[in-house]
Amino acid sequence: MTAVTPRSIPHDNSLSLHDLTFVEEGDHTIIGRPEIDSFAVFPADAAALIRRLQSGDDLAAAGSWYQAAYGTAADLDEFAGLLTELGFVRPAGEAAGEPAGRQKVRWQRLGRLTFSPAALALYAGFAGAAVYLMVTVPALRPGPSAVLFSRSVLVVIGVMLAGQAAGVVFHEAFHVLAGRGIGLPSRLSVGRRLYFVVIQTTLTGLMGVPARKRILPLLAGLIADALAVSALTGFAAAGLAAGWPPWIWRAAVGIAYLTVFRMAWQAMVFMETDLCHVLAGVLRCPGLHEMAREHLRARYARMRGRPEPAGYATGWSERDRKIVGRYAPFVAAGSVVLIGSAIVGTVPALAGLLTRMYHSLFSGGPLSASFWDSAVAGGLMIGQFALLAVIKIRDGRRRRVPPGSA
Repeated sequence: MTAVTPRSIPHDNSLSLHDLTFVEEGDHTIIGRPEIDSFAVFPADAAALIRRLQSGDDLAAAGSWYQAAYGTAADLDEFAGLLTELGFVRPAGEAAGEPAGRQKVRWQRLGRLTFSPAALALYAGFAGAAVYLMVTVPALRPGPSAVLFSRSVLVVIGVMLAGQAAGVVFHEAFHVLAGRGIGLPSRLSVGRRLYFVVIQTTLTGLMGVPARKRILPLLAGLIADALAVSALTGFAAAGLAAGWPPWIWRAAVGIAYLTVFRMAWQAMVFMETDLCHVLAGVLRCPGLHEMAREHLRARYARMRGRPEPAGYATGWSERDRKIVGRYAPFVAAGSVVLIGSAIVGTVPALAGLLTRMYHSLFSGGPLSASFWDSAVAGGLMIGQFALLAVIKIRDGRRRRVPPGSA
């Protein structure tokens, strides 16, 4: 999404625009074409000019209105080029399509039912029951030790990987359903974040709906995680009460722990998490994370006695500057929080696994079952990083390919 200012439009006096969405966001307006997921942030005067063009004014009439309203002439040529680049201009001879935001998408009814008030109340009840079980039964409390539920390192890693993979798909599926529920053609894809392969959701057209309607699709993943933890805790409680083998119900507690840990990461808004986007919507500052990073780069340049990056703070309002100035320190301090959370949350479990692997590899010999258990487990751990390397190389090659080449 891009921040722009009105500058200019073509020599032809006609300009037919696609059906666009207009969402007021603080001092700006987010204007976009949802079906191609193209959005940009415009100041009030530019948004007003686009509204005139959208309503049917030709360029001359829109330009005359702009000069009368704002006391200055709009440079229309470049502005029209920008609208064309964004995909807002309808090619000559193309018939008008279905208005934006009215397309029917699959699973829309299911999405609405999944996030209806009754369903959300039910989810809250499940979460409350799970918290009660954790408080009253210490064995059900998620913690690093719960991950080491079996003597077999291979079983531990295999179950945790499978459990987390299923949990991530469930998390992202809830994002998709919430988006579909409000009519967005959201979809799943495979990507990477930091050093991890991830399943991610593209909420196509999300910026074309009011900020309050974006909150539920953005929070849907956390709702899914809370449901998963509730179900795992209930399963573990049933297994404990029924006298099942401890490794079965402890495995559920271990998966619940990793899910809770993943939920905690969502609170790290400096990483552009789901809660970061919710915060941007609540603050009515759609480009919050990108603007904060731009602000930090400019401050770093000033500290080194260098000029600020070209175009820094272009189009920012005074309100934007205040919000970004308060938010940027959280982004700067984020690395410290990230390292601390990794030490507290992952190092104990990882250290336990590596200790077991070390003893199995160097004490049992290559003919022992424990040796091969740890060897295969180590291969699985290395495999994810190998897959990451493949994806990174693929992305690098795609970036080097010139646009339009075969």
